[in-house]
Amino acid sequence: MSSGYFSPISRRSFCQLGAAALTTGLASPLLRADEGGDDQVELSPQTMAMYRQMYRGMEELNGFLQATEFENSAIVQMNYFALSVGGIDAVRDLEDGRGVDPETFAGLYAGYARPEVAEHLNMEYLPGGAVRVIAADGRLRYKGTAVRMYSPDRLSELFRRRDGFRHENESIRQQIFSQYVFTRRLEKGQSTTAGQDFAEVKEMTTRFARLQPLIADLDNALRNERTVSSVMPGDLSYNYFGMSIAGVDSLQDLSTRRSVDPETLAAIYAQRVSPEYAGNLLVDERGIVIYDGAEVKLYSVPHLRRCFALRDRLALLISR
Repeated sequence: MSSGYFSPISRRSFCQLGAAALTTGLASPLLRADEGGDDQVELSPQTMAMYRQMYRGMEELNGFLQATEFENSAIVQMNYFALSVGGIDAVRDLEDGRGVDPETFAGLYAGYARPEVAEHLNMEYLPGGAVRVIAADGRLRYKGTAVRMYSPDRLSELFRRRDGFRHENESIRQQIFSQYVFTRRLEKGQSTTAGQDFAEVKEMTTRFARLQPLIADLDNALRNERTVSSVMPGDLSYNYFGMSIAGVDSLQDLSTRRSVDPETLAAIYAQRVSPEYAGNLLVDERGIVIYDGAEVKLYSVPHLRRCFALRDRLALLISR
């Protein structure tokens, strides 16, 4: 474990605890009961224009990844976290019962499952748009299997992949994309030609290269216009889920709300946390996140619904 991260738990014991918590407890027990909060966001015309450019870039990437069968979302909206790591087959993850990415996890609990997925969930859709899990233990299940988030090791792997896609050296970046395309094709049992692989690698490299400055510009604009903060280290550790809803204040969430967005929670379990917060943020022996002595959970279902609804409204605004 890197010095100062989640002291005093070792990396090995942390991963064991985190995996156990994600397997057995990171369902409804790790959802905060409820929070208030303003879900209205006003952005300047300049920042809204940057949001529009980012959104269009993500749309184009989403279309490409769906066409190559690298992205198969289980929720009705774009999965920003999945797109940032080159696509995720969330439906297959559900079918295999091996855990899902943080944005899928949150979207399913919020009631944003695709219809063909929703019919297999123990979820009741109530008047007014509310949702309720039908289970004594409060856990969401898909075809009878509890839905859980990826293990800490899997989350860490995805964050590392995202880092590789942003590598400054173009040659190294292309090698990373080449290996990624080859591996995904192998996993899916698809036969390809050298020409097809090269075309996909080139297209993916180009789309990510175009998207990165749009992400950077929007992140800077949001930080200048709103209160946005992150516990993730480095200037380029963007919160894609947070950006999709015009920014989140992770430090404020930790301090007052005592709950965080799904990507921040995933980053904490993946040990993607700046050393400056080491004295306040840790994972206890049960695998529970603790900040300043208080337990931290995922946003409540009502707040998650507000987040996804806000994303819908922003998409509607930029389409006008």
